Amino acid sequence: MRTRFEKFEMKYGYFLSEEFKKFMQKFGGDTQFGSCRFEYSENIANNLLRVPGKMNINLLPFGDIGNGDYYCFYKYGPRKEEYYIGIWLHETRNFIVLASNFKSFMYKCLLDDIMSLNLIEDDSEYGITSDEILYRINVLSEEFGFDVEKAMLCDNEYNYHKFLVEYDNKAIQSLCFLGKKMIENNEKNGKKALEKVINEMPIYTAPYYILGKHNEILSGSYEKMYLQGLKTSLDLTGFSYWEEDFIEIPEDVHREMLFFIDEEKNKEFLKEYYLLDKDPYDAEVRLKLAKKYVKQGEYEKAVVEYNNALYCNEDKEFAREILKIALNDVCDGGLLYLKNIIENDLKFLR
Repeated sequence: MRTRFEKFEMKYGYFLSEEFKKFMQKFGGDTQFGSCRFEYSENIANNLLRVPGKMNINLLPFGDIGNGDYYCFYKYGPRKEEYYIGIWLHETRNFIVLASNFKSFMYKCLLDDIMSLNLIEDDSEYGITSDEILYRINVLSEEFGFDVEKAMLCDNEYNYHKFLVEYDNKAIQSLCFLGKKMIENNEKNGKKALEKVINEMPIYTAPYYILGKHNEILSGSYEKMYLQGLKTSLDLTGFSYWEEDFIEIPEDVHREMLFFIDEEKNKEFLKEYYLLDKDPYDAEVRLKLAKKYVKQGEYEKAVVEYNNALYCNEDKEFAREILKIALNDVCDGGLLYLKNIIENDLKFLR
């Protein structure tokens, strides 16, 4: 007999991590580890957690932190291992990439619990005691074989991100955090960490902005990085309003980068990306660029732009139009793992 998740996978063609499925089978929904409250399996499998028309179409939510922000899978390909995990911020609709697999996400949850031990008191107003957190830490240690003795040394934000990168060398936001700190301290590995992010996830804005800003301060030679940054995602930027993930990326980072670009010198580039005398947060501009990519057969780039158009948009009817066009193009482009996600959004967009 097929499980709920297997039925979901067959219906959506959106295959999930085996470790995640085993974890959910064992611990069930409404389970808390770190800052993540895992949702009930049936709600995840029935795709009831997405916010149609507002949420990036690559995302599948599986947990929350109680304020409207969701932990999600970000699928970038059809295979089970082709995903990241991160947090979707409901206030700004940005997505922060935190881990490259489920086990490393659970290591992040372990570190979250360890960090919280330094903050809470055994008092009813906190809603949880240190004994309860220690219990969760021990459960994760036994389940995943984490080195708790080492993890317990995590006592500040730098070590938090350092430990995450040591465990998962594709922990995107943590690499950005460490890279930024290191280049500020003139450490040569800072640039290397940020270049790794560019190689792993070239649509993530943060490394281009951080390197460009650093070059701007040092020598004024920032344009190359900012121009590359303008081609990245509008919602996968590294912007965060959470302290532990804060790396000083402006919410309108593309607008800031464009402000520093010399129009005359870079007129052809700006024309190519429809940014000459245009706001990068114009949904019509993003839809036009998506259609251009489709004509060139670059469907994955087109999906990034459909997500950008949704990010810029507040009108439900225009969101419906964007989703309908995106649905047709993901089918034509063979990106079928996104097909039913988009269809479901169209069905429930109100």
